[in-house]
Amino acid sequence: MKDLPLFYAPALRDELQLPEGEAQHALRVLRAKVGDAYLVTDGCGTLFETRVTGVDRRHCLLSIEHEEQWAKYWRGHWAVAVAPTKNIDRLEWTLEKMVEVGLDDIYLIRTQHSERKHTSPERLERIIQSAMKQSHKALLPRLIPDVPFAQLLTETADYDLRLMAHCRETTGPERKMPHHFFRPEAKILLMVGPEGDFSVEEIETASQQGCLPITLGASRLRTETASLIALQWLHTLDMTQR
Repeated sequence: MKDLPLFYAPALRDELQLPEGEAQHALRVLRAKVGDAYLVTDGCGTLFETRVTGVDRRHCLLSIEHEEQWAKYWRGHWAVAVAPTKNIDRLEWTLEKMVEVGLDDIYLIRTQHSERKHTSPERLERIIQSAMKQSHKALLPRLIPDVPFAQLLTETADYDLRLMAHCRETTGPERKMPHHFFRPEAKILLMVGPEGDFSVEEIETASQQGCLPITLGASRLRTETASLIALQWLHTLDMTQR
C-alpha cells in the first residue's frame, strides 16, 4: 500500500464515506478535495486504498480502488491485562504505546489493590483508534474494560500461556521469564497489577489455575512501564525465532 494518511471507517464497504469525526479531520486538517487518495481500515485487518469522490462541510465520500489484508507482524494472539492506574493520564499513555507496539486484546482489570475501580471506555477507545492509525496498523485491538480479576481468569482459561508479572516473594514457583514455553503462534495473556501489586491471594489463585509468575527484572517498575516492557518482551522473543 502507498504511504498515505490512514483513517478508520468500520462500515466503509456499506457507507463509502468517512465517519463524522474522521471526515472532519480530513476536511479541516488535510483540506480534502475530490481526487485525493487516502488509506482506510475497518479495524478488522483490511486496508483500503480509496479516492475522494465528494466533499461538503460534514461529509467525505470515497470510492474503493484497492483492498488487501494487512499482515500483522506478531504471529500469535496476544492480550495484556492491566489494572488501571490512579492517574488516568498514565493509563492513556500505556494504551497508546501498547497499540503502537502491537497486540490483539486489552483487558482493564479490577484487583484487590486497584485504586481506580472504573474507567470510561469511550475516550480510551478513541486513544486506541488514534494509536492504530498513527502506527499504520489495520487491526484495532479489542478493549475489554472493568473486568474483575476472577472473571479474567475464567474468560482466558483457554489461553496457551498466562503470565503474571508481580514483585512479591512467594513460596510458589520461581519467577522466571519462561522462554522455553514461548511459541510464536500461541495465545498468550500478560497480567500486570496495580500500583500496590497483586495480592498474595490473587497470586495463589492464578497459580492454582495454571498461570505462571514472571519477573521483569530487578527494578521495581510502575504499572505502565511494566505493561510495555512485558509486551515488548513477547515481540523480541517472536523476532528471535524467525
